[in-house]
Amino acid sequence: TPMRFRPYRVLFILGAFYGLVFLKHKAIVVFGMCLLVFGLALLRTENAKSDFLVSSPANNPSQSIHESGKAESGLLLLENGFKHKIEAVINENLPAPQGDILFSLLFGEQQKISKIWKEKFNRAGVRHITAVSGSNIVIVSSVLILLAIALGFYRGSAFYFALFFIWFYVLVIGFPASAIRAGIMGSLFLFCEKIGRQKTADRALILAAGAMLAFNPLLLRYDIGFQLSFLAVLGIIYLMPFFQNSLESIAFFKKIGLSEIVAMTLTAQVFTLPLLLYNFGYISLVSLFSNILIVPLLSFVMVAGFLFLITAMIFQPLCFIFLFPLTIMLNYFVWVVDFFAQAPWAVLRWQISWLWIPVSYLILGIFLSVGRKTPPYQ
Repeated sequence: TPMRFRPYRVLFILGAFYGLVFLKHKAIVVFGMCLLVFGLALLRTENAKSDFLVSSPANNPSQSIHESGKAESGLLLLENGFKHKIEAVINENLPAPQGDILFSLLFGEQQKISKIWKEKFNRAGVRHITAVSGSNIVIVSSVLILLAIALGFYRGSAFYFALFFIWFYVLVIGFPASAIRAGIMGSLFLFCEKIGRQKTADRALILAAGAMLAFNPLLLRYDIGFQLSFLAVLGIIYLMPFFQNSLESIAFFKKIGLSEIVAMTLTAQVFTLPLLLYNFGYISLVSLFSNILIVPLLSFVMVAGFLFLITAMIFQPLCFIFLFPLTIMLNYFVWVVDFFAQAPWAVLRWQISWLWIPVSYLILGIFLSVGRKTPPYQ
């Protein structure tokens, strides 16, 4: 049979040719190296597709869904009953939907939330808080830094406090792929802030994304969570100074000290909006207001939730210390979501073509290129 055409073979040959023949011309050598890397990427993608077709339960009926999930997450801690224990503790102490919301916030699993409340979260534009994403981790870590500083930590120590909590959280929920991805992106952003090199955070983010794609190239095509996390954190890096400086010029936001958190929420939403419209076909018109009311409390709910669960499993009588404020915050979450979801104009249905995605990000790129040279960036 004739040999099947493989594009990566052509790239390997051309890359080696340019690198060896034009050895004294650095620009051409670099171009040859780029062709080699691109060829490796195509080869890795082809192998990943083969692995996906073999390991997918749909193509391999003998493999159960449970085994597939186990292979993907590599989770042993939660399989030993830890997750069921937590679920039982939450169900005993919190009613629905508060208990379901807490479980989703902590573990990023939305199966527990009913269809009605999923729709309400969509209409209110806060569905993202029930998923473990890069933007959520960045926002939560920023709140943790502010909390640590308020408790008397120096800013350098507050960085380690936030970093420890991020990876402790990833450990507790069992190192799922989405949490690892979000933890890497959030940690890189924090690290760039610590060393005062926020302008190089984009390079660190691209390096992290490249490393993750080297392990699984299919993330770029099939994992909407990867795409949204990457864009959200990229938006926080590039667009956040514009919103933050604009908000600090408003006395209300400057007085309450929430300009940074609100700016993060706005930038994440703006940068992910075209992709959300293309994939889901709707936009929440009330998401700005609901996120401003909910996101600043997100880290407090997560910390209180963990402390509640730890005390409930170690010494039940003490858990009410954390259960009381946790219940108040979860009731507040439910009220905000319910209030905004009931508005008849909460959602605008708008299905866009894929052509709008490059156009939208081109407009954003032009705005950033021109806007960075003028106030309120400066």
